[in-house]
Amino acid sequence: MNSARFKIKNKKVFKLFTMLLSFIFSLVLFVMLININISKIEINSAKKFNNQNMYQITDMLINEREIEFFKEVQNYDVLNEFKNHILENNKVDVYSTVWQPIGLKEYPNDEKFAAYYESELSDALFDLDGNSYRASKAIQVNKSVFDYNVFEFAEGKRFDDSSYLYTPGNNSIPIILGSDYNKYYELNDKLELYYYGEHFVGEVIGFAKENTSIFTKQEPQQLINRFIILPSLSFSENPSELLRKKEVGETFVKALLLSQTNSNLVTQLNPLEVKKEIAEIEKVTGFSDYQIIGANSLSVNLLHTMIDSNQTIIYTISGVVFVLILIALYFLVKSTIKREFDTYLVYIINGITNNKIKQTIQVEFLTHTGIGIALALLLTVILLENTSILSILVFAGLIVWLLLGVVANVLVSKLLATTNVIEKLKGD
Repeated sequence: MNSARFKIKNKKVFKLFTMLLSFIFSLVLFVMLININISKIEINSAKKFNNQNMYQITDMLINEREIEFFKEVQNYDVLNEFKNHILENNKVDVYSTVWQPIGLKEYPNDEKFAAYYESELSDALFDLDGNSYRASKAIQVNKSVFDYNVFEFAEGKRFDDSSYLYTPGNNSIPIILGSDYNKYYELNDKLELYYYGEHFVGEVIGFAKENTSIFTKQEPQQLINRFIILPSLSFSENPSELLRKKEVGETFVKALLLSQTNSNLVTQLNPLEVKKEIAEIEKVTGFSDYQIIGANSLSVNLLHTMIDSNQTIIYTISGVVFVLILIALYFLVKSTIKREFDTYLVYIINGITNNKIKQTIQVEFLTHTGIGIALALLLTVILLENTSILSILVFAGLIVWLLLGVVANVLVSKLLATTNVIEKLKGD
C-alpha cells in the first residue's frame, strides 16, 4: 500500500517537474524572441546613427539678448534664412525633435498622457476661453526623424512634404498619435489643440506601433506610446510679413524659429568642417548668435554597443538555460523509466511491446510539456500586453513542444534499448 502511494506521489512529482521544466524552457525562449524583436528595431535605428558625427546647434539668444534681437522685425527673417540655409545644406542632415507640451481639449481621462506625469507634478490642466485643456506630451519632428528611426505604423501614414509647411489662415495640422491613444481616437479624428499660443485642429493621420521609439536630445530611445507627434513647421513666406499682416502671433513665430534652429546636425564631417559650413551660412544670412557643440555622438555609439552586448548576454544565458533543462529532462526521463520498470515488465509479460510502452511514455510526456508551454505563453502575453508577435510566440511554442517530443522519443528509445529486459524478468 505504501509502495503504491509512493509511486503515485512520484508520478505527481514527475508531472509537475516536467511541466516546470517545459514552462521555464518556453518562457526563456519567449523572452529571447521578444528581445530579438525589440533589438532588431533598436539595432536598425542605431545603425543609421552609428559612426556618424552628431552636433547640436544652439542659439545664444537668452533673456535681454533675445528681447533686443526680436525688437527688429526683420531679424525674424534673418533667423528664418539661417535655419533654411542649414536645412538646404547637403553635407549635413538637420535632425529635429523638440519636446513641447501641447494643450489638448477633450483629452483622455487618464493622467499618464499629461506632460509632466512621470515627474509627479500637477495634472497640467488649464482653462482657456471657458474650455478645459490638458498640457499633453508632444514632440515636434522634422522629416529626418522618420529617415533615421524605424518608425512603424499600426495604421495610417507618416507626414508628407506639405505637412511641414505652415500656411496662414489654415489652422489644420496633421498629427500622429502614440499607440496608447488608439483606445480613445480613430484615424481622421479631429482634435482641438493649443500650440505655441495658437488654436489648431489636429487631424489624426496615423498611429505608431506599440513601443515605437525615436532618438531625442533627452533620451537615446524615447518611447512615444503616450505622445502626440507634430510636424516641425516652416513658413511659406517671410515671418516679418506674417507679423505685419497680423495673421499669426509673435509667440508662435518666435517659438517655431527658435525650436527649429536648436537642432542636431548629423554628418560625416569633423568639428572643424562643420563649423566651416555653418560659418559660410552665417556670412550669407548675417546671423551669428549661435554655437555648435558636440552632442550625443558618444551616446549614440554607446547605444549601439550596449544593444549588441545585451543581445550577446541574452543569447548566452538562454543557451546555458536550454542545455541545463535538456540535461534535467534526460535525467528525469531516465529516473522515471527506472522507477516504473516493474510496471513496464508487467506490460511486457502481458504481451505489450516496447514500442507501445514508448508511445505511452511519450503521450504522457507531451501532455505535461504542452501544459507547461501553454502556461508560459499565457504568462508572456499577459505581462507583455502586446499581441503583435503572438503568432510568432505560438509558432515557437509549437516547435518547442515538437522538439521536446523528439528529445523524449530519442531518450526513451535509448534507455529502453540499453535495459536488459530478459535479465530483469529472471530477477537479476
